[in-house]
Amino acid sequence: FVYGTLKTGEPNHYWFEDQSHGFAEIVGPAETAEKFPLVIATKYNLPMLLDQAGTGRNIKGEVYRIDEEKLAHLDILEAYPSLYTRKITPINVDGEKINSWIYLMNDFREELLENEFLNEYSTRLLPWDPAYLEEKDGSFLFNTIKKKTQG
Repeated sequence: FVYGTLKTGEPNHYWFEDQSHGFAEIVGPAETAEKFPLVIATKYNLPMLLDQAGTGRNIKGEVYRIDEEKLAHLDILEAYPSLYTRKITPINVDGEKINSWIYLMNDFREELLENEFLNEYSTRLLPWDPAYLEEKDGSFLFNTIKKKTQG
């Protein structure tokens, strides 16, 4: 399940289109069965789904069928497990409830819960800054989001 820059029409969607790093096909539009806080954070305007089920809103996104190779490739983009974690989460798609991987931000700073909670993300409403990709594995983002800092 994707909810941010990996969705169709968003700037990182090409990670799904590139079949040289595993298989991916869209299942369809979907929504989280549980509520989560989806916030826009940092100077890069990044969509982040905070790992606090029961708080926030049901999140609209897309479900993809992928193989292990594609999952490992997506882990690179999401800086898993150092920045994001991923969990199997119930998702509503085509009138059914399925279990799907979802990337979540755990161990986040509590002040992120003071941000506005969205139910859907689009770069058309608030463009993200691709300069983020240069810093996603560095200490800036980790130190801005996580409770503990790294050097």
